[in-house]
Amino acid sequence: MVGETYFLSSLDSRRFMPVRRCELGSDVDFDTGKRAVVARIEPPVLGQEFGRPADISSVILTPRHVGASLRPIDEFPCFVHIAITTQEDQPVVSPLDAADLTIIGWGELYRTADDAESNRFD
Repeated sequence: MVGETYFLSSLDSRRFMPVRRCELGSDVDFDTGKRAVVARIEPPVLGQEFGRPADISSVILTPRHVGASLRPIDEFPCFVHIAITTQEDQPVVSPLDAADLTIIGWGELYRTADDAESNRFD
């Protein structure tokens, strides 16, 4: 279902330690069959770190663990790779090629902002 809202934080990536609201958007598939989700994050990530003139509010999330899913999320937190397209204006459509993405961090999706703040596991 498009529009689920979770909270993104990270135990592994300083850039993503601050809690961000994360709204899941459309699903996309890699050319390998693996599924990803386009998501909007707030507050955005500083775009200058990646040579972009604008801040980054749209990211592509993929589960980090084999067998994990973003739709539905079966266990919290859900560990994810956080990526952007290699070209700023590149559309995100299936099938995705991993070479067209740049991983900008590792993170976790939590049910609530409080869970994300305290890195609470189920």
